[in-house]
Amino acid sequence: MTTPSFTPGHFTWRELMTKDVAKAKGFYGELFGWTFEDVPMDGFAYTLVNNGDKQVGGMMPLMDDSHPPHWMSYVSVVDVDGAAAAATKAGGTVAVGPMDIPNIGRFAVIADPAGAYVSIARWEKGDPEPGMPGVGEFCWETLSTSDVDGAFDFYATLCGWQGTNSGPGGMKVFAAGDVPVADPQSTPPGVPPNWMTFVVLPNGVDAGCEKAKQLGAMVLEPRIPVPGVGVIAVVADPTGAVIGLFEPAMA
Repeated sequence: MTTPSFTPGHFTWRELMTKDVAKAKGFYGELFGWTFEDVPMDGFAYTLVNNGDKQVGGMMPLMDDSHPPHWMSYVSVVDVDGAAAAATKAGGTVAVGPMDIPNIGRFAVIADPAGAYVSIARWEKGDPEPGMPGVGEFCWETLSTSDVDGAFDFYATLCGWQGTNSGPGGMKVFAAGDVPVADPQSTPPGVPPNWMTFVVLPNGVDAGCEKAKQLGAMVLEPRIPVPGVGVIAVVADPTGAVIGLFEPAMA
């Protein structure tokens, strides 16, 4: 039996919660080339998302009408219960769990002190091997928050992240060890604090935004160059969930 390996502090899973899984499948299948596999759960079907032969995420029906459709990102931690307790002491809130998913692992959903939600998890079979994300794979997370400075303190407690000035132009970002994993930004006016995930596009941001619009999405932020990194854009899918698009800079 292979001994599970873990990458604490790294994002290991992304999950779409939406009121229309079928519509989401149609959109993301066309935009990213993803394929899907439904797995029966207790009272609903959980959809596994595949990029080629690699499993990259999941989709499930949104059970709580008080929340809008959204993507949820999961961070690997050594001890879910310990991290959840530490988050509470640091001013966060445990929104769900900690709880087990039989034969999968243990997780909890945490709201940080500003109100952005993220999940923490310990998977029974270990974490995916880290590596350079390919086309159609999740590649980065951005936190929009009303308290950037406070976020560094909180996520150091929750995820063990360090702040490092290794972002574009020396921007301070979150790192797991020496690997940058996410960046914090101040929330735009009228936008609640949130986490957003990004996917590498097959044909670049411009073509991706155009195709997303044709498939029923709304382009919220078209073409934002990030010097030395690439180009990003932000869209709301046809079910209302927001996701980032990424075009890497040419080597």
